[in-house]
Amino acid sequence: MPRKTQVEDEAEDRLIWPPPHAHQLLILLEDFVQKTHGAIPNIKDFKLMAVKLLGPCAKRYRPAQVKSKYHRMRIIYGKFKKLINHTGFGWDFDNNTPNCDTDVWDDYCKANPGVSKFKYVGLPDYEMHKNVFEKYNATGGLGYSSTNPPCDVDDEADIEDRFLHPDNGRSDDDEEAFQDYIGGQHSGSKRAGPSSGRGRGRKKRTTDADCVSAAMMEVV
Repeated sequence: MPRKTQVEDEAEDRLIWPPPHAHQLLILLEDFVQKTHGAIPNIKDFKLMAVKLLGPCAKRYRPAQVKSKYHRMRIIYGKFKKLINHTGFGWDFDNNTPNCDTDVWDDYCKANPGVSKFKYVGLPDYEMHKNVFEKYNATGGLGYSSTNPPCDVDDEADIEDRFLHPDNGRSDDDEEAFQDYIGGQHSGSKRAGPSSGRGRGRKKRTTDADCVSAAMMEVV
């Protein structure tokens, strides 16, 4: 199956995640980061968030959809941060416009696909994105270890595709090799990434009922 174009992918994302729903997810992610002191959510956390989204969004999201949106938000925040830190121009947060000549902006957009949408609207909920993703943006999913060579365009596209579409038929060995390639998550964080599981007992699978029960306990 051919890879979707960026326009098609973003249009599909807006249908699945209307802005008010994305805002509600950011509220949950910001609360999670504050309570866990910056930990990276795992599948159990995404299941719990899916349950909590049901009330305010009146829509049942699958944990995989929540996980995919989380990674998409992190990618978008990374692109926006790179944009506003770019040497040669800044960002006018009052008017949500770049401080640069049109030619400079056009050249930057050509060299950095996916940023042209920021020209007039900026990044909605920028401060919330910053609170959730700033700590891990540089060395998390799209970050590279200093010992790795810089990626080319095809590598970058493959990385983004893997995060936006995590359940795309890849084996555990493929994912382990991929994580090694990009440098993995924070090695100092206990929640930075999954362990290989070799030589250990299988963890108990978290069910939807467990997440519903946990969500109800938090509400109470």
